Amino acid sequence: MRTIKHFMPTKVVFGRKTIHRIGEEIESLGLSTEKVAVICGKSAVSNGYVEIIKKHINGKVEVFDIVEPEPTVEVALRVIEEVKKFSPELLIAVGGGSPLDVAKVVSVMLTNEGELSEFIGVPEAFKKPGVPLVAVPTTSGSGSEVTPYAVLTDRRRFKKAPLISRYLYPVLAIDDPELTVTMSPIVTTNTGVDALTHAVEAFVSKRATEISKLYSGKAIELIGRFLPRSYGNPRDIEARENMMLASLLGGMAIADAGAGLVHTMAHVLGVMYRVPHGLANGVFLVPVLEFYGLSAKEEIEEIGRLMGFEGDVYRVLEKLREFLSFLGIPKSLKEVGLTESDIPDFVNLVMEKKFLMGNLPRIPTERDVREMLKKNL
Repeated sequence: MRTIKHFMPTKVVFGRKTIHRIGEEIESLGLSTEKVAVICGKSAVSNGYVEIIKKHINGKVEVFDIVEPEPTVEVALRVIEEVKKFSPELLIAVGGGSPLDVAKVVSVMLTNEGELSEFIGVPEAFKKPGVPLVAVPTTSGSGSEVTPYAVLTDRRRFKKAPLISRYLYPVLAIDDPELTVTMSPIVTTNTGVDALTHAVEAFVSKRATEISKLYSGKAIELIGRFLPRSYGNPRDIEARENMMLASLLGGMAIADAGAGLVHTMAHVLGVMYRVPHGLANGVFLVPVLEFYGLSAKEEIEEIGRLMGFEGDVYRVLEKLREFLSFLGIPKSLKEVGLTESDIPDFVNLVMEKKFLMGNLPRIPTERDVREMLKKNL
């Protein structure tokens, strides 16, 4: 067996009503709550989640509810500027992947010198730990509460890419599935498919280990069983609980094994057409696995078995396409805005992301990417 590395410094507290334990869990880590900045979007306030947190924090709490979905560098810079004026000793991020990712960026930018754009796409660029961060996810998709990644869109450079650093791990994650019951069916699909993509990409990754496959395999199994249920019945708390667990495990899996070509192409689609990230992952998941084909035969067939799709690679992909279609994921790239005239620019942006290619079971050429796009228009 080869050498295995696993690093997960975040304390995770998972379960129903754990949001009400946030104060004692913060205290157990010896963190100061004298000045606390809560970073979130508007919905975390309107759903009452921020008010619950404030009740359990002894100290001055300032709320920064200005994070937007699919955050840009400009949004992150605005939040950094506002939070810096408050000089917090602790950050609490509440929401989906966007608030969590922005809060991670704020954390390290408060303690490290340099321009934010310099750090995007550069592994381990930060020299100092950030302001301690507590993550409270309210969706089941990104797994950002347990990853060293924070994804931003830089519209000036026409790029969407992650910041990558061990200092981006939150110190504490409060995963309370009761906070996810307010998600709409569309958000449930997009976030759930994001979690599925994390698990699948980690499972087929060249960097996958026995540990990461435990996480990703279990996540795939849970999503196959519980995503349709949570999509069809938002108040099904058992389904919500298992989807949050799957999201958590998917995050832990990509922290070890990394993402791959699906994420690369989804980021480009997001930049070019402003397609929500989970939806963008969904439209590329089957085409990319189809491209891997026999290069990842055993892994794809095992993914099928875990999801209840017995059969060879081709049957698994057919059933996975049906699974995604049931959830409302488009089968055609035209449905999310891609046109044939944009394919050359799309291919160029995909091929720029060389640092992800080492994870892939089959490395694409420009022609491969172009043919994949044309085939799925």
